[in-house]
Amino acid sequence: MTARPIAVVGASAAGLAAAEALRRFGWRGPLTLIGDEPHLPYDRPPLSKQLLHGAWEPEKLLLRTADQLAPLDLDLRLGTRATGLDVATRTLTLDGGVGVPPHERDREGRRSAVPA
Repeated sequence: MTARPIAVVGASAAGLAAAEALRRFGWRGPLTLIGDEPHLPYDRPPLSKQLLHGAWEPEKLLLRTADQLAPLDLDLRLGTRATGLDVATRTLTLDGGVGVPPHERDREGRRSAVPA
């Protein structure tokens, strides 16, 4: 039986922690991390305290670099907003009304994910 895909909506510290925990505890199925900001997950509190005051460079805010995220084998959807969820059909709706049903392949041939 093929594992159902899992989508984590919110590419924040909490969303990243959820994706990392899934992998750490043995989830090997498709895993998508969706975030409406175009940036890799970053630490938000220092944004106003260190970055805007000039004490840090933007790269220092990143929670993980792209190289550190690679082993998680995520379908990383940055700059993509989740706008709805149809529980009955297990379809996650993204920006522009794009529906993501379970196990659908997107335009690039990657598996899309929805909550199980």
